[in-house]
Amino acid sequence: MQSKDSGELETIGQKISSLLTYRSGLIKEIKNLHSKRRDLGGEIKNLSEKIRGTRESLNRGYNVFKDTRIVRSETLSKIREIRMKIRAIEEDLKKFEYNFSQGNSDTIAEKLKATDWKLQTEKLTRDEEKQLVEMVKDLELKLRLWKKAYATRQELYNLRGKMGKLKEKLDDIAVSKEEADIDLQAGKERLASDLKARDQLFSEMEELNEDISELERAITKTDEQLEELRQKRHVILTDVRQKELALVKNKENELLKKAKGAAKEKLAKGEKLTFEELKLALEEEPE
Repeated sequence: MQSKDSGELETIGQKISSLLTYRSGLIKEIKNLHSKRRDLGGEIKNLSEKIRGTRESLNRGYNVFKDTRIVRSETLSKIREIRMKIRAIEEDLKKFEYNFSQGNSDTIAEKLKATDWKLQTEKLTRDEEKQLVEMVKDLELKLRLWKKAYATRQELYNLRGKMGKLKEKLDDIAVSKEEADIDLQAGKERLASDLKARDQLFSEMEELNEDISELERAITKTDEQLEELRQKRHVILTDVRQKELALVKNKENELLKKAKGAAKEKLAKGEKLTFEELKLALEEEPE
């Protein structure tokens, strides 16, 4: 092999070795990037599940908030309705305040019973009887008015009790609304934070994909260079082998020519020849 071919083959071999080492490094780096991408994918999946849970929680919170507003509106409407009834009853109650100041129903009933008994049992003049009859009518009216006043006051008491409970319910609704507002605000902030974090992970994922694509292009280019060098080495090796074969053949031809010349010379001198020598001596030269 000529020193020129040998040197060129050595250079090509060094380049191939260098490219293979470089290619191995690229593959290792791609594997590392794929591992990072898998880890990022896991983080993105976990964040997506967390985001989905937060959104579901917010939807429930919005529904609770909406229901709370409806209940609050209904409660306020009931309070206004009861307040109007209370005002009307208070106006009616003014008509019966005098009867309340005259004692209770038992006192009026006792007076009525006593008057009626006197009317039924005692001997009275016509004027006395007339007075007692008027008194019975007056006491019966007072008793009816007192009972009406008592019922009205009882209704007023009940309505105020209902309104008090509704106001307590309204206070509870206000607390629930405040808690719901706090939870919703916290949920919104948490959702915004998680979405921002996921967007960042998506950006990192995109960068990794670009890096992997760039490394894959580098590997493709390296493979092309390796194939080119291998083809070049193959051409050189083929040429070297052909040259070596040609040299071997030339040497064989020279040796064969010398052997033929020696055999012919022995034949011409009449010396004893071996079968192979005789065959060489008698073999015709190629045209």
